[in-house]
Amino acid sequence: MRVKFLVTPVGLMMGNIESARRLRNALMREGLDVTDDPKAEDFDILHVHTPVPPRNFRIVRKVKKRGKPIVMHAHTTAEDSEGTWTGSRALSGITGIYLTRFYNIGDLVLAPSAWTKDRLLARGVSAPISVLSNGVDLERFQFDPARRQRFRSKYGIPDGAKVVYAIGVVCLKKGIEVFPDVAKQLPGLRFVWVGRQSLLYHPLKVRRAMKRSPNNVQFVHDLEDIVDAHSGGDLFFTPSFAENQGMAVMEAMAVGRPIVARNLPSYKGLLENENTALVCTGTDGFVSGLDRVSKDQELAETLVKNAQASIANHDIRKVARELASIYKSLLGTISKGKDVKT
Repeated sequence: MRVKFLVTPVGLMMGNIESARRLRNALMREGLDVTDDPKAEDFDILHVHTPVPPRNFRIVRKVKKRGKPIVMHAHTTAEDSEGTWTGSRALSGITGIYLTRFYNIGDLVLAPSAWTKDRLLARGVSAPISVLSNGVDLERFQFDPARRQRFRSKYGIPDGAKVVYAIGVVCLKKGIEVFPDVAKQLPGLRFVWVGRQSLLYHPLKVRRAMKRSPNNVQFVHDLEDIVDAHSGGDLFFTPSFAENQGMAVMEAMAVGRPIVARNLPSYKGLLENENTALVCTGTDGFVSGLDRVSKDQELAETLVKNAQASIANHDIRKVARELASIYKSLLGTISKGKDVKT
């Protein structure tokens, strides 16, 4: 069995691309033959990770006509895209229509969370949908004191500073406008946002938010290995307004960082308030949660312990084995002309 990953390197799809890369590597470690060569024609299953550019629509339609099974990975929803690129809210309806038609070409759609599955169904996706975690590489995402020192030295962070860090593209959806407001109320903590900037992502509003940031806020755009940030920071903070699952959240859980997060429906089953994280709502809630966990070492240790036990269920090796089983079942079902069951 040979699987082709359709992963188009488009700036808007960076999360999709990174998730696909990690999954491809995990599948190959399990012994599967996986290619992401866009010109490859010799394959048994097409696994699609990027719904754009629009030419991908034509590509999957051609594969469909050839009778080859198609798996659609729903890393992107209309709701998740709102507040990312300029004009995304105004075009949410059109985006939703396009994604629904695109995903419906597939023989099976994989949703990273139950919330994503519900959103797809609400948007009219009629193809079979299964929930499969994006997974996290538990061997790679571990705390490393050498990486901690490297991160802090590179960005001028004193050894004794307690660092609240966020990870993600600098955009409205990720909560960039909230970040400086929280930092202003916690001057004793150092805040670091790790993630690239882009002219696609509301550049004027983003620049204004960055400009009004207090002195205890720092932005890092050139980090080569994200594990350095997880090791260098102390408290992971995500004010994001929408996630399909939350890749950075799972990484922080694996590395062993206490988490303060917005209360999102997509986190259900992943984050539990007062157990694996402090789940808050609004600026005041974030300030209270960060202040509390920064001062209560026992609470921080409890959150980390519970989170690391929970994230073991999302080990990308386990996800890869589940996906391999899905591929095998899909091939058998399609070859027999049966409907795919979720």
